[in-house]
Amino acid sequence: MAPISQSNQLTLYARLRSIKSTRLKTLCITLAYCVGALLPNAISAKNNDYQPLSTDQKRALIHDHSTAFQALNERIRDPFVHQGPDGYYYLTGTTAGQFWGETVGIKLWRSRDLAEWQDMGFVWELMKDGKQSNSWHFSQPPRAARNGQVQTNPIAIWAPEIHYLNGTWWIPHSTNVRGHGLLRSTSGKPEGPYEVLAPIERTGIDSHLYQENGQTYYMWGADWLVPMNDDMTGVTGKPFRLQHDGKHPLGYEGILMLKMGEFYVHIASGRYGYEPTDSYDLYYAISKNLEGPYGKRRKALTHAGHGNLIQGPNGQWWSTAFDHPYVNQWSLWLVPVEIEVTADDVVISSPDTRFQPSQDEQNVVADLSVTGRPEAWEGHAHWIRPEKLKANK
Repeated sequence: MAPISQSNQLTLYARLRSIKSTRLKTLCITLAYCVGALLPNAISAKNNDYQPLSTDQKRALIHDHSTAFQALNERIRDPFVHQGPDGYYYLTGTTAGQFWGETVGIKLWRSRDLAEWQDMGFVWELMKDGKQSNSWHFSQPPRAARNGQVQTNPIAIWAPEIHYLNGTWWIPHSTNVRGHGLLRSTSGKPEGPYEVLAPIERTGIDSHLYQENGQTYYMWGADWLVPMNDDMTGVTGKPFRLQHDGKHPLGYEGILMLKMGEFYVHIASGRYGYEPTDSYDLYYAISKNLEGPYGKRRKALTHAGHGNLIQGPNGQWWSTAFDHPYVNQWSLWLVPVEIEVTADDVVISSPDTRFQPSQDEQNVVADLSVTGRPEAWEGHAHWIRPEKLKANK
């Protein structure tokens, strides 16, 4: 049987998943795998014949809510999606780094349905808007090149987010040389123009905003939090670190805070070489108090590191993702998410088995909460694999 293109496999898979009878649906999908019409990694973008999905294909997958897919075939890391009061979903993320990307700044896209995206262009550029305002970014010491590599961007903007709060738009962001702060739209529109506020911190990365009952909190890294003043131009009080049960950190970057029922859901990201999968993952812990303490560390999603959780047009949950074995390039993927909130717990899972943590993975996470980070990794990067660790000795 001749190989079926990735896009046609996606279409077939979505149609099979739409069969109402669970028994018949399972039988048809199994038969499709058996005859080669579907491959176990059929929804992979690494096939040589990869073609971006059509808008109709993406809408079918959104309706089906069972399979992760590439929502936008544009190069982007750390994709963050936020729904504004106008009903649009706004997307931003890292679009240039130290060694890649032509323009350093904040680029936006928007969509009504998470399937069809409109390119809004750069709403703020470091070398144009930042230079004109003599922004704080240029006072940070530039990062040195590695191994003789030629730097494309000695200073880059990392992991921007976009939020609508207090009647206007805010973009928390950090630099690749450490330091982070906010941009504020002076027009009340997502396209700006934006003014640069003073940095919140000169160290650390990955800033995030959370607001509840009129109080805004500025967060960064994996677990830092500080209240902001009323006009969000600065912070009040001293920053403090969120704590959770166990000896292992929740993550080391990509903080995200959500409220689900009575629970605060603290999310962070990391890639750990001593965990069974060489993957960039989302972890979470819950508490009934924003300041904690938080409960046990669990893996929310495999391969969805530095993603954020959003509700689609029909109210179903999705996570953004960008760095996993199924990408053709760093880009916005949407991973279907199921969230069960009870009186005692919040359980996050995915119907797409490629992103659903296995029980073995969760067991390792639980064991690490007892033992902490392995001693062999002291002084080494979190993500270094055991074979490389041995080679470096």
